[in-house]
Amino acid sequence: MKRLPPLKALHYFECVSRHMSVKNAAAELNVTPAAVSQQIAKLTDLLQITLFKKDQRGIALTVEGEQFFLDLRTAFRQLEEATRRLLEQGSHAKITVSCTTGFAMQWLMPQLPKFHAAHPTIDVRISTSNRLADFSRDDVDFAVRHGLGRYAGLKSELLIDDPLQPVCSPHLLKNNRQFKSTNELNKLTLLHDEGKQDWRLWLEATETEGVDWNSGQVFDDLSATIAAAKRGQGVALARKTLVKEELKNKELVMPFKAAIRTGIAYYLVYPSAVLLRGEAQLFHDWLCSAVKAN
Repeated sequence: MKRLPPLKALHYFECVSRHMSVKNAAAELNVTPAAVSQQIAKLTDLLQITLFKKDQRGIALTVEGEQFFLDLRTAFRQLEEATRRLLEQGSHAKITVSCTTGFAMQWLMPQLPKFHAAHPTIDVRISTSNRLADFSRDDVDFAVRHGLGRYAGLKSELLIDDPLQPVCSPHLLKNNRQFKSTNELNKLTLLHDEGKQDWRLWLEATETEGVDWNSGQVFDDLSATIAAAKRGQGVALARKTLVKEELKNKELVMPFKAAIRTGIAYYLVYPSAVLLRGEAQLFHDWLCSAVKAN
């Protein structure tokens, strides 16, 4: 085949592959499902390769179709980025980062002034959410996620994985001394974020008895949990990196030395093509360096 397939047919194929639905692709493209099917048929006839197959859920990509989609998705993203750069010439470049409210409040926002000082022509927008970012729809460049670091089709780089340690207001400690035994937690209120599993893991790892891990107060995110700990409402679990300022200012202290690793950490997640943009590469490099420095 000497000439490229029509861009329209490639666009429709990429859209159907992303949605795994002709109907949903038609809605995005603002055309009829019949029009979408016609373009897919035209592309299949031109390439003489089967791109889709039927399965129990509707349609699925063939092996050849899957590879073609991955290559096209990268190509279309490059076109989008080239257009964005052209339109943004003479104006500030923009980076959008999706992360939890806790990470934004406890680490990212306090650090951002340093990035802005070094790169005043790059605006960083923070989108706070607990759900996984859909990079094909949400206009997000990077996401910081708390998990195992496995995200299909995306780059994933470890950011923060220091161990979990109890933290509380110094007013809960007698004579500013650490507790002698973790069993003394039964006298205090446990503070949880939404997941509510960290205390169970910590208590099991430290062989603490007589403490109900399921008891206490539950908050929507880490920042609210930390705020409650600072007010003396109880004891929270946190990573030292994320409460560095509170520990430095003596708003929080560590009542025990025991710390655990859970296998869950904070990761920087992004499509590899995003680094083709100079401003995205600069932000990526700054973020990774800033985490290491802290």
